[in-house]
Amino acid sequence: MTRILGIDPGTHRVGWGIIEGPRRDPVVVAYGCLESPPHTEKAMYLQKIRRELGSILDTYQPTAASLETLLFKKNAKTAISVAEARGVIIEVLAARGLTLEEYAPNTIKATVAGTGRAGKSEVERMVSLLLRLNTTHIIDDTTDALAIALTAHARQSV
Repeated sequence: MTRILGIDPGTHRVGWGIIEGPRRDPVVVAYGCLESPPHTEKAMYLQKIRRELGSILDTYQPTAASLETLLFKKNAKTAISVAEARGVIIEVLAARGLTLEEYAPNTIKATVAGTGRAGKSEVERMVSLLLRLNTTHIIDDTTDALAIALTAHARQSV
């Protein structure tokens, strides 16, 4: 059975969620968020991502991983920081031999909520329904990671 890790990379928060199960009935294995205070030194933050992501991989043994592509709209500084975090994430996944699929934000929204223009609340509601999970107290980075995992799960070839 495929166990899929979804990752929502960010500047100081990296959401993650792991799901598995049949295509029509996925279940949550685990989820969380890797967080660092806003003024954490970049090298320390990136090391924390490497270390904690490695621990998640060791603990939950996903067989595939999915990641949101970088969407650059306004802030180049933020985009560079997210790109650096994505680089560390991709390297850790590659070192473990995990298959990685990447999805654009509108693809994730369309897969989970039925339209690429869905808002955060619509995506959260659908994640809650699809996974039978109360997302009220889950931060949006983690909900987004679960949506990314659901997208990979829905698009898997088996």
